[in-house]
Amino acid sequence: MSNFFELLENRIGFSRIGRINFSKVEKLYIRTPNVAIPIKNVLMKQFSFIQEFENHDLFIISKEIFLKIGFLREKFRNTGFIFSYPGTYEKYREILEKNLEIFTKDNVISIIPFNIPSTTIGRDFAESEVKNYLTSAVDILKTNPTINFGLSIRLFDYSELIDLYIPVIKENENIKILNFVDVFDRFSNFRKIINSIVEIKTKLDNNIVIMASGRIVPKYFPMLVYLGVDLIDSSFLLYLSAENFYDTLEYLLPIHKVKYLPCSCVVCKGNLKNLVGSKQSSEKIDLLCIHNLIVAHNYMMKIKQYLRHEDYRGFVEKSSLDDTALISMLKILDKNYFPLVRFETPISQKTKKVNCLGPSSYNRPDFREFRQRTINNFEPEPWTTMIILLPCSAKKPYSLSKSHKKFHSVLRKFQEFTNFQEIILTSPLGAIPRQLENIYPVNSYDISVTGDWDDTEKEITSEMLHHIVTKYNEDIPIICHLGSDYLDIAEKVNSILPHNFHFTKVDGKVTSKESLKSLESLVKQHVSDFKSLSKFPEKNYLSNTWIRKLIKILDYQFGGGSGIKIINDDLIPLRFTSKSQVDLIDLKTKDKLGIFKTLSGQICLTIKGLKRMAHVPFSIDSNIIIFDGQEIQGNTLFRQGVLDFSSNLIPNNYVIIIDKEKKEIIGTGNLIVGSNFIRNSKTGRVVKISEKK
Repeated sequence: MSNFFELLENRIGFSRIGRINFSKVEKLYIRTPNVAIPIKNVLMKQFSFIQEFENHDLFIISKEIFLKIGFLREKFRNTGFIFSYPGTYEKYREILEKNLEIFTKDNVISIIPFNIPSTTIGRDFAESEVKNYLTSAVDILKTNPTINFGLSIRLFDYSELIDLYIPVIKENENIKILNFVDVFDRFSNFRKIINSIVEIKTKLDNNIVIMASGRIVPKYFPMLVYLGVDLIDSSFLLYLSAENFYDTLEYLLPIHKVKYLPCSCVVCKGNLKNLVGSKQSSEKIDLLCIHNLIVAHNYMMKIKQYLRHEDYRGFVEKSSLDDTALISMLKILDKNYFPLVRFETPISQKTKKVNCLGPSSYNRPDFREFRQRTINNFEPEPWTTMIILLPCSAKKPYSLSKSHKKFHSVLRKFQEFTNFQEIILTSPLGAIPRQLENIYPVNSYDISVTGDWDDTEKEITSEMLHHIVTKYNEDIPIICHLGSDYLDIAEKVNSILPHNFHFTKVDGKVTSKESLKSLESLVKQHVSDFKSLSKFPEKNYLSNTWIRKLIKILDYQFGGGSGIKIINDDLIPLRFTSKSQVDLIDLKTKDKLGIFKTLSGQICLTIKGLKRMAHVPFSIDSNIIIFDGQEIQGNTLFRQGVLDFSSNLIPNNYVIIIDKEKKEIIGTGNLIVGSNFIRNSKTGRVVKISEKK
């Protein structure tokens, strides 16, 4: 029973990709997230329904007739079923006892119903009803310990009642699905919704499947998946169809108002267009049911595509722009729950363009993680004698853009160029040290450029610039080659700090001949203002640039001071093997220390590279997993093999694996999950091993 659900990949926020094994006889995996399509007698008689959903892999049934062995095994052998009975608890128990063989062996899991009452007159009454339900549910769970069940969670608008469910769920391991019956009925109660999800994520095994039922329409699917919902019951669409509503995805419209059917599904191309004006038509209702279910199915397919291959957070933002409750939910999650969400959100996305759509993007968790890590882990190079502030560019990395090539054509004229620290100001990421321009999300983001910054953008960037500049000696001159609202940011920081800011004269664009001459003149004027006691190693400029980048990328990934332990003056650790990666090679020993992967912007260190950075006794404080053994088998580390772990583990980050005696490094790999999942789970994949001893 422990293998009912398996988490395959984390995505941004609480969203995740997993699979459910619905059969105890054979492996029948249903991928999540997924939408459960309701099966009704009237729909099964419609050829268009069979035509559209014959290959769908998850259905919800509510009548006992569909529990027949022949129906389940012959017509839908490779399909998962959820039995959600709409009647009384007593009648459900009769059905359960008559069909124990089905629920024990076949591809169906039953939800213990909580249908009565559907409303309450106060909190005390609601609490009493929840306790009564849980007493009845526990009786079923204890009587049938070998059968997997789903538990209905009804809160009656009192989110604190979730605490009554927690002990029951913990004590009964055959609860595999939590079916939120009424939690998502009103998204205007977004704080209560978030609170319920957070309680589940922090107090229960993260391998429990979360299901959403109730008054849910496809428009809300992206947000539900972002919140970590694995399964969505689409049965409410049948009610809306009976009320003559047509789902356009963006809106629910009375069918009589739809003059042009904006859909090319089988029913919209068929007879539905001829029945739009019919007031009493059972066929119209049936066709509306099929259309609305097709909309739900197709939208879930789109969600799966974005989860796997695109920037899913951007998709959620776009789908939420016309709903203030959804936008508010994103903002609350970003602002108040970042300490939790950061351990669920991958540190990087490979080959995905990140479009920033406005204020809803400013504090998305991967952006906040970047800003926080940069502020905490970036340390000044000891040979720095000048800081150059520059504007961002549309092309990434910045150094490949036309504007930054022009900036470098000026700056590289100075033999002190390697002593310059360039910082690029950008929205919404903040202040970017040049050395970090190749990592995610700096290498992937895009934003509409008008030259006008709002107050929040200015605040984010000025605050980050303030944190970085304060790390430097206040006598180091700061050259500001900026225009437009960039100047406001530099001037604000200048008014707070004692450092010396000097501003170029920008004539039109920052890349104009006159502006570049002003930049050259100002650098020449102040290049000797500060004398550093440290000198940059004697290397050529290209190597110096990449050495500086790799050191700071290692600091960003593993903590300040990590890079210099691996890359020092005695090494030339670079060898370009292709456009997609750079090998870190020790030319003296010929050892490969690691690989910089340009697509993800991360460095994967080998065990030999890690040994230069981490030494006995190992600290559990950062990026460490203690393996319960001496030797790793296979290419995946599972939860059962984790003895202890650092509290700062984030999906997609690289982790150091040490033996149970804490004496040596025995492996390294890419994290599949973060600290929160490891802490709250007993099973599941944890690390994709890249190298083992």
